[in-house]
Amino acid sequence: GRPRRSLFSANFAGLNSEGVPTFLNEDGERVLQFDLQERDGLQDILIFEGSTEPRGSGGFTNTISYKGFSLMGLLSFKFGYKIRLNDAFFATYTDFDALPGELVDRWAVPGDEDLTNIPTIVDRNVAQADGNVSLAYQLYNKSTERVANGDYVRLKTLRLTYTLPLNFISKYGFSNANVAIEGQNLALLYSDQENLRGQDPEFFSTGGVALPQPRLITFSLNVGF
Repeated sequence: GRPRRSLFSANFAGLNSEGVPTFLNEDGERVLQFDLQERDGLQDILIFEGSTEPRGSGGFTNTISYKGFSLMGLLSFKFGYKIRLNDAFFATYTDFDALPGELVDRWAVPGDEDLTNIPTIVDRNVAQADGNVSLAYQLYNKSTERVANGDYVRLKTLRLTYTLPLNFISKYGFSNANVAIEGQNLALLYSDQENLRGQDPEFFSTGGVALPQPRLITFSLNVGF
């Protein structure tokens, strides 16, 4: 009865007194982990977030001209879907890991569980001795704490063109000429910035093997003979 590609999450219940994530089970108790392979009762544990497929997308373009100048803009948008943030938290890290900037606000001393939802960096010996701790971090990445709205409006393209006067370019044997400067992916005008935590809503769940579309500025000169 849910939409295609529905997103479900573990119900995050905050950090415990040691800075480790906890979750609510089917009895409303705070636990470090539960078995997602157990089908019975999962409907009482997991929280339905919504669909990961946008309900709609589109764009709006407009061109304004004045004398020899022409300004074209393109806005693109998507709405009505949810995003699971990239897996970024683990019980242990190595020198080969790129740590998330959110760890700056992590749990550090008892009492921080009332101030932050960013888990602590666990001592490696503790993580290896208690498998529940490692599972808690895996579940944290799939919890309600790591979900954001995917809705966004982006300034996709902005292009300013100037057409040189004919009486000027004809002296040099040109029939037409114009210069233009164009910017692409200039700005994210609207998004769930608080929950996205720096991630691009148009670029997610890619496995870390590619980069988001960069901001590009290009200059062009076109002439006709």
